[in-house]
Amino acid sequence: MEKVYPAKQFARVTLVVMMMIFSLSGLQAQTSRVDETRKVTLNMQKASVREILDEIQKQTGVTFSYESSLLSGLPKTTFRADDEALEDCLTRLFVNLPVVYKMTGKIVVLKRKPKQVTVSGFVRDKRSAESLIGASVYEAHSRVGTASNNFGFFSLTLPGGDITVRASYIGYTSRLYNFTDLDRDTVLTIELDPSAFLQEVVVTGQSTSKQSVLSTQMGALEINQQTIRSTPVMFGEADIIKTLQLTPGVSSGTEGTAGMYVRGGNVDENLFLIDGNPVYQINHIGGIFSAFNPEAISGMDFFKSGFPSRYGGRLSSVVDVHMKEGNMKEYHGSATLGLISGNLNFEGPIVKDRTSFNISLRRTWLDVLSAPALAIANKITKKDGTRTRARYAFHDLNLKLNHIFNDRSRLYFSLYNGNDVLKGGSTDFPSKHEADNDYNYDTDVSLRWGNIMATTGWTYVFNNRLFGKFSGVFTRYHSKLRSTEHDIEGQEGESDYYERFSESSTNTGIMDLGVRTSFDYLPVSSHHIRFGGDYLVHRFRPEYNHSSAFDKSQDFISEINKEYANDLLWGHEAGVFAEDDWSLSPSVRVNAGLRLSLFNVQGKTYTGLEPRVSFRWLLDENLSFKASYSRMNQYVHLISNSFISLPTDAWMPVTRKLKPLLSDQVSAGFYYDLNKTYSFSVEGYYKTMENLLEYRDGHTFTPSYLNWENKLTAGEGRSYGAEFMVRKESGRTTGWIGYGLSWADRQFDELNLGKRFPARFDNRHKLNIVVMHKISPKVEISAAWSYASGNHVTLSLENYLENGSPNYVHGDGYELPYSGSWGIDYYEGRNNYQLPAYHRLDLGIKIYRPKKKGRMGIWTVSIYNVYSRMNPFMIHKTDKEVRDPNSDYGYKFVPVFKTVGIMPIIPSISYTYKF
Repeated sequence: MEKVYPAKQFARVTLVVMMMIFSLSGLQAQTSRVDETRKVTLNMQKASVREILDEIQKQTGVTFSYESSLLSGLPKTTFRADDEALEDCLTRLFVNLPVVYKMTGKIVVLKRKPKQVTVSGFVRDKRSAESLIGASVYEAHSRVGTASNNFGFFSLTLPGGDITVRASYIGYTSRLYNFTDLDRDTVLTIELDPSAFLQEVVVTGQSTSKQSVLSTQMGALEINQQTIRSTPVMFGEADIIKTLQLTPGVSSGTEGTAGMYVRGGNVDENLFLIDGNPVYQINHIGGIFSAFNPEAISGMDFFKSGFPSRYGGRLSSVVDVHMKEGNMKEYHGSATLGLISGNLNFEGPIVKDRTSFNISLRRTWLDVLSAPALAIANKITKKDGTRTRARYAFHDLNLKLNHIFNDRSRLYFSLYNGNDVLKGGSTDFPSKHEADNDYNYDTDVSLRWGNIMATTGWTYVFNNRLFGKFSGVFTRYHSKLRSTEHDIEGQEGESDYYERFSESSTNTGIMDLGVRTSFDYLPVSSHHIRFGGDYLVHRFRPEYNHSSAFDKSQDFISEINKEYANDLLWGHEAGVFAEDDWSLSPSVRVNAGLRLSLFNVQGKTYTGLEPRVSFRWLLDENLSFKASYSRMNQYVHLISNSFISLPTDAWMPVTRKLKPLLSDQVSAGFYYDLNKTYSFSVEGYYKTMENLLEYRDGHTFTPSYLNWENKLTAGEGRSYGAEFMVRKESGRTTGWIGYGLSWADRQFDELNLGKRFPARFDNRHKLNIVVMHKISPKVEISAAWSYASGNHVTLSLENYLENGSPNYVHGDGYELPYSGSWGIDYYEGRNNYQLPAYHRLDLGIKIYRPKKKGRMGIWTVSIYNVYSRMNPFMIHKTDKEVRDPNSDYGYKFVPVFKTVGIMPIIPSISYTYKF
């Protein structure tokens, strides 16, 4: 039975966290005092092991106990030690010998090293045979363990003999496997049962908080489908991005959007992966929805510091999304009906226990819902000669196929397609009282954007210690904006006839084609080695602008057809990596890795060497100190002139003029686990960023005759802060409290007179409280409260006439101080004004209605922004009328700023039927 620490133990640990430096110094001093009594100094050439042990015994006073035959036949060796601790000396002496030791007081017992055996295999869901990612597998007596990889594979090398293997996964019942006198390698398929029938509302099993204490990983978060589903969000649409926004270090950007600004980074510095492959556009409706359909997702890993070497290409974070593999045994599905969208999911075996599929389709019906209202409005305005057109729709399609050849070999295919379409326009024609007129004026605007990602992969277990994955990938993002105007008046052939037509289109996009490979090698229980590489061919279309027009009358015809920009760039990106998660001792564990990246564009090749290292020191069974350093390179940029994510934002590569982005980040912190129920963490970080891009003053992405490279300027940034988190992952009540204290700024030689200025999303304070409670097996409630310091914006706080006069007398006699379009704006600096603080409360409730034959109905009711705070979406300058006794009219107009909020209280309801 595991030891349970009382309340005073927790108080002591809290004191350790608050006074970390003094504690560390004290621990180091204590260790030194112990080791000083048992130090070894010797230099023996080609001596027997027995002779070396005799000399150590003389110097330290310890007694070695062993069978006489144990040292027989061992080769002579040369051994040196210079004032070395006894335990370190013995560890080095026996490292390559078939001998192990155990120290008890002054007695050191030597035994023959038992034969090593390897237990390997896969951890799967018993009902569906889907792989369980990150499941804990360990030997119950020695506590030596590992975690399953993204395909459920694990490998555990142990001394032979009596072995008890324990496997656990949150939400599943743990399972034990007992082996007696095990003396050979064993392949084991572990199948875990969900812990309860209503698995959507039960969170039991071993908490992952223990893993957060024991692992070397920092700034990481594993979120399962249950947590994603339970978090209350807008329109009742579960969303992984909105869930991440409720954690420390992640700023949401603008109200209601799916933006992510991690530890002072920009929105393009986040790497989004679906089954290990990148997706470039993750937003629908300007970010109100993300592109990740929760019905298709099994789980997600999130990293914001201490990045493993297998990830590269972005500066700030990695979001690795895992799609459902599909049930190998039975057919199951679900249908969700929400206020503005619907969702269908179906999975099952194509060949039982051999081939499976999972398919999910999500579509909005905003266009269907808005059609009646638009028809009524057009009927009202028809008599005035106006007809309006408007339509918006999006869809997401996810498909996953899996085929098992045998216990070693598996093939999979993964597909994602998401598209948005936004159309609008109007037609003006003669009204009833203008029956004698003959004209028609028509405008039309359409915007389409979307992703397609497809990958085929093969996994193979070469032996019980080596697992490999090979995959080919295709991904494409495109955006097209097209606008037309068509104006006709009179009848063709008549003297007053004319016709004008103009069309402009803007395209941007990126396409990737490549291969990836990765390997997991576990030679012994203390080493988990990963290595591999990838190669991608990029095709960029950073800017395409085309315009055409004609002007036609009875006596005149003019035509224009001009292409202003049509850049097409090819880039080649390659990377190789290796990392080793190494347990140096029961207390000390290190993950050290190196990534070498390469990018070739326009005949120039950039290379980047990216060292990564994470360190864990286990101070207590439930308390650890961690530190990490990581360097990241980024070779693509998202250029945007808007404060929200828009499809007109352009992905662009580095060029001869624009160098790769580079970041260095150091982190350190403490992690504590209390009774397997609560986890506590405090983590500080400092990050620098180089070669960040911004538009020069006066330039945007809109079409111009200036090459897109010349619109941009490069600078640097930095961010630092501390993050605190308390998390409860098991029991009837779960959730977390997270607080972040952070600073983020920028410096560009060509902007803001070269002075530092705050980043737009430099939110000094950020607090999130998320609670989920299971009232009964059929009812679950949830609440989430968020607070953040306001965003920064650039405002003109002063403006002038060209002649320096402060006022302007309007034609009707009103005296107007200069504001808005009436003056020349003066900007004191970039991001010189901070908006009011942001806060809101969201509530949700789920009601489960069991049906016959294991089917389930789920009602989800949520309220977004319960107290309807109109948090600022934007701010603009306007004029306000005020009383003025000195004015002839008794009043005058003064400039004021007004914030605009677009998200009031939003209730929503949805129904899900599972079968």
